[in-house]
Amino acid sequence: MFGVFTSEDQVIARSLLKRLPPRQRKAIVLRFWHNYSIFEVAKALRISWGEADQVIKHGLVKMKKDCMKNPRFSRALKLAMVA
Repeated sequence: MFGVFTSEDQVIARSLLKRLPPRQRKAIVLRFWHNYSIFEVAKALRISWGEADQVIKHGLVKMKKDCMKNPRFSRALKLAMVA
């Protein structure tokens, strides 16, 4: 997966993820990097699927806001959402 992106992209994606609260970070990593379904994320985090969906959405919103603060992060956001 990382072959398409530069090492700088990887560093930026990781820094975006580190800015998230732990539960949001785990949910996004499971969903987009490990290709879990929403139901699998919910089971892994021991929460309802609706709550898992909201955790992911809120995490993505925070990542997008961080990207808007620094335009060079926009490519890294795409990396964070590669399935």
